[in-house]
Amino acid sequence: MSGPKLADLIDEYNEIKGTIRYKLSDKRLFDKTIPQIVLCEKSVGRSHFSLIRTEDFELIFTYQNGKKIHRSTLDLNTYHPVYDTILFLNWGPDYCELYWDVAPGCCENF
Repeated sequence: MSGPKLADLIDEYNEIKGTIRYKLSDKRLFDKTIPQIVLCEKSVGRSHFSLIRTEDFELIFTYQNGKKIHRSTLDLNTYHPVYDTILFLNWGPDYCELYWDVAPGCCENF
């Protein structure tokens, strides 16, 4: 059984301000032969959220609340996941953030 989709975690409760820690399990994310991948595209109330992996191999998180648009970008060209690929998204009325949240693997504890 697969987990919830990223868009399923965004609702009326966290429309204006929220935080999501999400494990990316889409193997296509690191496939450079695929030009673009839309991981999330959702509107809730006056807010719109999108998370897209572009053809330039960047992850772009966009949060729009009314006329305000905020973007955060991660470069996948220099990222080589050693551990689980967990993404941390954070947003509020005047900002949005996107960064990797590293979960150590089994051997990290030895």
